[in-house]
Amino acid sequence: MQALWNTIFYEPIYNALIFIINTVTFGDIGFAIILLTLIVKLILSPLTKKSIKSQILMKKMEPELKQIKKDFPDKQEQAKKTFELYKKYGTNPFSGCLVVLLQLPVIFALYFVFYKGLSTLGSGPLYSYIHTPIALHSNFLGLIDMGSKSIVLALLAGVSQFIQGYLASPIKPKVEVIPASAVKEPKTFQEQMSDSMQMNIKYVLPVFIAIIAYQISAGVALYWITSNIFVIVQEWHTRRSFLKKAI
Repeated sequence: MQALWNTIFYEPIYNALIFIINTVTFGDIGFAIILLTLIVKLILSPLTKKSIKSQILMKKMEPELKQIKKDFPDKQEQAKKTFELYKKYGTNPFSGCLVVLLQLPVIFALYFVFYKGLSTLGSGPLYSYIHTPIALHSNFLGLIDMGSKSIVLALLAGVSQFIQGYLASPIKPKVEVIPASAVKEPKTFQEQMSDSMQMNIKYVLPVFIAIIAYQISAGVALYWITSNIFVIVQEWHTRRSFLKKAI
């Protein structure tokens, strides 16, 4: 399984990095990391865009899904009405997860190229037509060594992850005036789990990424920053375009 993963994902991305270093950035590792990350994210962007749209639609459907549960206690009828609602909006609850799963092997391969590959540039699994880099410049902008630790890039990785998580969080509906006599229904277990997961993604994950980025190398931190900035721009643009069409 590992050999298959290396052949399909790791080796092509590793060789792409060496090719960029040789022909585009002329030995500059930092700019090669940025360029390769952007290329991979652009290739995956249609899947990411579909995932973002799925999140928006699922949030939009939420009040109607709750109403179906109230109006149709029978599980079979409830399932039928829920399926009709998904069909009406042109989505399903698993589309977002499927899109993310399709991206994961490529994202992991990209990460491991910068995690393991930076220390073995040119001595890894090169294709016959890819040459070993003659000159390598590891100092990004003449300031930060891509193979060493950088607290600045690690913090930027954490901050950019926080911004991405904030934008990706479902937009809460406007607060409605609830009569005093009305009884607020307790949240279901699924809703509690969803809230907990959103909190972890928004606040815990950025800290975790900042720590990991600092512990490994500046190259990995630069990868996270570039990836997060790309997703932030795509998230903002997709949501803006989707809301404009809805008006």
